[in-house]
Amino acid sequence: MGRLRRDRAVAEVSAEDRAQVLMDSTATSIADVLNGGTSEGVTMKEALSMPAVWDAINFLSAAMAGLPIEVFEKTDETGGDKKLIGGVADVLGAAVNDSTTSFSWRETFFSQVFGPGRAYSYIERDRRGEAINLFAMEYERTTVRRVKGRLFYDYMEPSGRVKTYAGKDVIDIAYMLKPDHVNCHNPVMTCASAIRQGLNANRYALTVFGKNGVPPYVLKGPFTAAKEMMRAAADLMKVTRRSAEDGKPILPMPAGHDLVRLGDDPEKMQLTPVQIFAVGQVARIYQLPPVFLQELSKGNYNNIEHQDLHLVKHTLRRWVEKFEQELTLKIFGRGSRRYVKLDLDGIMRGDFKTRIEAIVKAVQNALLTPNEGREMMNKPPLAGGNTLFIQGATVPLEMAGTAFNKNAPPAGEHDSDTPAEEPEETTETD
Repeated sequence: MGRLRRDRAVAEVSAEDRAQVLMDSTATSIADVLNGGTSEGVTMKEALSMPAVWDAINFLSAAMAGLPIEVFEKTDETGGDKKLIGGVADVLGAAVNDSTTSFSWRETFFSQVFGPGRAYSYIERDRRGEAINLFAMEYERTTVRRVKGRLFYDYMEPSGRVKTYAGKDVIDIAYMLKPDHVNCHNPVMTCASAIRQGLNANRYALTVFGKNGVPPYVLKGPFTAAKEMMRAAADLMKVTRRSAEDGKPILPMPAGHDLVRLGDDPEKMQLTPVQIFAVGQVARIYQLPPVFLQELSKGNYNNIEHQDLHLVKHTLRRWVEKFEQELTLKIFGRGSRRYVKLDLDGIMRGDFKTRIEAIVKAVQNALLTPNEGREMMNKPPLAGGNTLFIQGATVPLEMAGTAFNKNAPPAGEHDSDTPAEEPEETTETD
């Protein structure tokens, strides 16, 4: 249709105005981008083809999957809550079922949260009500509905059979729920125009630098008829592409003809800044510092370190708390003394020096026992390592010199409001 419209337009103009014809190396895609004819919507497949979106989803899902996950039970005893091992702790921390590890399950789970916007998993229980397996439920096959205030999940199996699960047996995390608490917002579809902007910039770059480096041109020459013009343009287009494919730097041109590049220069159009801005838009959607999307144009050592803190405090922390509360509620129920906890310290696992220094300071200041510090480094406990230690270099000021002066009186011996008695005066007598 684009070619028919172009032929009709050429036939309608005068002979003087028919002295140029479009040579488009990528059909009409460049024209669509230049005149704004591209749509503002975007599909999930298109969004994932944008490197910034792919990186954001991949990074966040892997970060949540890599955090250590543990189960505790509240106690009234001194020494803190009791850490549980085995059973549910192994299901959540090691393998959620016979064929899926905890890391793989969480990575896939959160890729659905940050992609389509929601993820579900079914909890299989034994006769005592203990969770023994977790099974992922595909987003496209799951429908959520509310009946008398309670949520139910209808899941269509590959066989076509529909199974209904009660809300208490389904782990459900949404990127952002709507006010009805049934439907959710899809981050990709909600911010489709910003993602489309980045896709259009990539599309324009591909148009300019694609097709063996042959960009779109306008052929100018002394044409007298539309057929002659189209035939000359087609012949020249074939020669141009053949020369580019053969790697020939010289292009033969008919006398009196000229090639003029269509559109503006990519440098003048600031194509690279537009693509950088598109990465920043994706970073805003997912509340990620740009450095984690490999956008380092303004990165340095100091601000990258602060972006690490921003990631933990303002992005990962809220997802960790959301995940912890959902797992605790669905696996143990309301009012249970057991709870799930994700260790954000695990994100520092790659920095060996920082990790060692933090453990040493905690042990020296009686915050951790040596065995607790060894456990954080995956080392076995040692005898005598369950005692809290603290350095003795810090003492009260009045005791500072006592240890160095053995003959000094004990501290506080002369600390009295009454002055010391003066010796009695004696008089000599004859």
